[in-house]
Amino acid sequence: MSDEQRHAWVGFLNAHTLVERALERHLHRDAGVSHPEYEILYQLRAAPAHRMRMGELAATLFSPGSRLNYRITRLAGLGLVRREQHPTDRRGLYAVLTEEGVEFLERVEPGYFKAIREGVLDALDEEEFVELGRLSHKIFEHLKATDGGV
Repeated sequence: MSDEQRHAWVGFLNAHTLVERALERHLHRDAGVSHPEYEILYQLRAAPAHRMRMGELAATLFSPGSRLNYRITRLAGLGLVRREQHPTDRRGLYAVLTEEGVEFLERVEPGYFKAIREGVLDALDEEEFVELGRLSHKIFEHLKATDGGV
């Protein structure tokens, strides 16, 4: 790597770490959940009927099944999700966002989006933010294609 590339890489890593810390801090303080747990809730809300098969959810989140099971159990204990058996596949399980989970997201998201705004959007103008999105998606697609998303 050149010095310029190394500088860019370290800047990316440092920014990513601080953004994650800010979001994690906000979610723990104001919502009592971790960032990965929030991502589960977010994905379930976006899914048809607020439900996803556990395997599909794990693949979407790039999360090992055991870690996802632990988080789903915790979120179920909070009343935010529930597990449901697949109607025809005895081994298949769904994770389902509850009404309480929907209400929880509606309560938490204004502060979450504020933390994103303060941590990222305030540092960039609109053109830079669009470029950040373009580059992030390009990296994501490259990694997904080269390592199967694992």
